[in-house]
Amino acid sequence: MFRYAKVILVSVGAIVALGSNAQAQVIYGHENTNLTRANQAMLAGELEVASRYFGKAIKANLGHEKLVPALNNYCAVEYALGNFENAEKVCSEAISEDRRYWRAYVNRGNARAAIGKVEQAKADYERAVKIKPGSKIANNALASIQGSKGILLAKAN
Repeated sequence: MFRYAKVILVSVGAIVALGSNAQAQVIYGHENTNLTRANQAMLAGELEVASRYFGKAIKANLGHEKLVPALNNYCAVEYALGNFENAEKVCSEAISEDRRYWRAYVNRGNARAAIGKVEQAKADYERAVKIKPGSKIANNALASIQGSKGILLAKAN
């Protein structure tokens, strides 16, 4: 209840400020505590805790800028926990939010490779390389599924 009152108060303040001749107004929102806890747990290696908090965080209104990386991290955590089908699903959601987010293609490719969808994994890796040609991660993932050693583009010429 208090949170909604704060949002209304900030909104009214913004409307009043826009109506006045104020030169600059900065409005700060609150950080999503579930997302903060999820990232902290992930970095601490507490993957089950991270998974739980990521699940809660993505249900909130994070906004596009935070939602896509949160979905990608959630996918990576699910993959690390061995929940490959859910990892694939979450990464697909990240990709549907941003088709240029190459990291989600790599992570979805990892999940797909783990469940035996090798051709789909290869297509994901190829897409990641097309979006971010200089990525060592994407290039190495593609090379590994092709059965060859990766060539680091930074060294090629």
